[in-house]
Amino acid sequence: MDAISCPRLAPTNKIHLFMVAACGLLLSITVTGICFTSDPIWKDALATVGALFPISALPALIWHDRRQYEKRDTALIFPWVVLLGTLIPVLTVLSARARFPLRDGLFIELDQAIGFSVPAIMAWVSQHRIIKLVLDRSYVSLSWLLLPATLAPVLAGKRESAERFLAANTIAFLIALPVFTALPAIGPWVGYNFAGNPAQKACEASIVALQTGGPSGELGIVCFPSFHTIWAVLSLVALWPFRSLRVPSSLLASLIVISTVTTGWHYVSDVFAGLLFAGISLACADRFVCRME
Repeated sequence: MDAISCPRLAPTNKIHLFMVAACGLLLSITVTGICFTSDPIWKDALATVGALFPISALPALIWHDRRQYEKRDTALIFPWVVLLGTLIPVLTVLSARARFPLRDGLFIELDQAIGFSVPAIMAWVSQHRIIKLVLDRSYVSLSWLLLPATLAPVLAGKRESAERFLAANTIAFLIALPVFTALPAIGPWVGYNFAGNPAQKACEASIVALQTGGPSGELGIVCFPSFHTIWAVLSLVALWPFRSLRVPSSLLASLIVISTVTTGWHYVSDVFAGLLFAGISLACADRFVCRME
């Protein structure tokens, strides 16, 4: 058995204490938001947690019964993933309900300040059919990276990677929540006034509806920072310990980050912000992760 540089239960207690505090804060924000907006989305969220939370706890209970405590501690990540994954879409909807003015103009100015233009990038990509096809498919392939990053470290018993992934995702959302709430935007197709695809138009309609008190719709409503970028980076780090996955996950993560701009879903400043938030969250997450010697 590998030696651990801290007391046996200390790392598990540390990560769980952090998640109790973080999810407690997110739950309090959620309850406050629901009280002010009367959004019925909480009903679906409650049903999701009620159905998945007991199931997510089963692996830890099984390993505990078999006295496989290291695997038990790693499997305890699953219930937190379910809870966090349920809170994120609820809070993104509630953030749009806050009705701060849309700031697409600000992000165009930021892009111009760093020398980028989304329409120019899209025009160049459109001239190269194969590149466009690859990038278009890469944008919708995030789940092929995010799902293995969530499951593989836990199933393989790599507790350090699993805990870092959980903590980094939680921290990234905590620091991004006030930012995308106060600085909402729809996307480059609105800011630059070019025709968006049907999915982008649906997203636009959803944001407008949420800001005017309409029903909840599409959940892809966070523009700044780009969560496609954040999740691509965090997933790559989580999968890095698996040597056979390093090259394909690095390639897919890179394509996903690039595609957020080439598909017209995000401003370049959204991507840079996503990279920054991912770096900060990973650095902070290490405080809650036990190092194996």
